[in-house]
Amino acid sequence: MPADIRSAYLAMRREGQESFPPECLEYLFHLIYRASYQGKGFRDLPAAELCRIFRAQAAADFGVLAGEALARFGLRSYGDMGRAVFLLARNGCLTLREGETIEAYASLGPIRMGKGTETIGEGTDA
Repeated sequence: MPADIRSAYLAMRREGQESFPPECLEYLFHLIYRASYQGKGFRDLPAAELCRIFRAQAAADFGVLAGEALARFGLRSYGDMGRAVFLLARNGCLTLREGETIEAYASLGPIRMGKGTETIGEGTDA
């Protein structure tokens, strides 16, 4: 795990915030890095686009176990994901877009996997 992600995880634990496991923070960091890198630099990813990319990549990476994997990561809603993104940013792992808010993530609701009807943490079979 890169040092900045480790620092973010330790800061979260010290502050007594919700606990995203280190694997969650590392997965999210690398996903954002790959999605935003454009050869010679990085591009901004609005919350809605990042969430769409995240959902598709999680489905590709974890298949039918995506719902279970994300629940273990503590990511049941896009608001949870926003809190993890902001945690990484507060600890120097990411740079946020000007005006980006956690509410932009939270407004996207629960993370739905599978056929579009299963919601993570609510009896999913995805």
